[in-house]
Amino acid sequence: MSMTIHPSASNFGAEIFGLDLREPIDSARYELLEDALSAHGVICFRDQAVTDADQEALVRWFGPPNVATSELSNASNTNPYFYDVGNVDENGEIMAREHKRRLYLQANLFWHSDMSMRQPPARVTTLSARVLPDDPPNTEFADLRTAWSALSPARQAELEGLMIEHSVYASRARVGYTEFSEETRKRLPPVAHPLVRVHKRSGRKTFYMGAHASHVIGWPLEQGKALLEELVEFATQPRFRYVHRWRAGDVLVWDNSCTLHRSTEFDDQKYRRELRWCSCRELEPV
Repeated sequence: MSMTIHPSASNFGAEIFGLDLREPIDSARYELLEDALSAHGVICFRDQAVTDADQEALVRWFGPPNVATSELSNASNTNPYFYDVGNVDENGEIMAREHKRRLYLQANLFWHSDMSMRQPPARVTTLSARVLPDDPPNTEFADLRTAWSALSPARQAELEGLMIEHSVYASRARVGYTEFSEETRKRLPPVAHPLVRVHKRSGRKTFYMGAHASHVIGWPLEQGKALLEELVEFATQPRFRYVHRWRAGDVLVWDNSCTLHRSTEFDDQKYRRELRWCSCRELEPV
């Protein structure tokens, strides 16, 4: 079966048909996937009964997989490249409201780019739906390249050259989680990234920001924080969004270097959701 790409109406986000992710991918199809990801930012594969091994094989085409942070990782997960972003604890039960990992994951409700608190950061993320509620919550994405292009040339000139500090502590502080181990604090110090980058494959300029971005380096703290809040609000307007409506068996792939994303709320004390996360890193610091 030949592989086909069905873009959304806005061209941000696309579905890929004719590819079974349980089967090996050759270099020609990988290049088509890279082209689709570059063009659309987010791509989706429906009805995929993947295992962790299948998902990891897909990620490795895009780059070296990231070792997931051990902070509050599900103890039942033994693969170092995977993270559980659902609501199930290490005993296979729905996490209690007071569970620390549940609080930690609440920060995923904010617009963010995966692992921007690292150097080099995550480039491509895959997320597979293993168990979903009957009415699963959406995941929303924002197109940072198109948002950048929507600014006036004068405003763009004001923003180019700014450097932003990113850290996991900035995003988790927003939900009240501060109990990081000393080992984590040593391993994940704050890092600096440019606010404006050039997307490597498309050559288009893009923002790089989100919940891990705390302030503008060299600016008064509150002034820099206010600028980032303003820009995230602008870049995540409905006109720049793709809303993914999950179905069982979905595998979602997105480019963190030119998108933001966030989860949306559901009754996580009543309904079970199990998603498996795996990403690859940029090959060079940014």
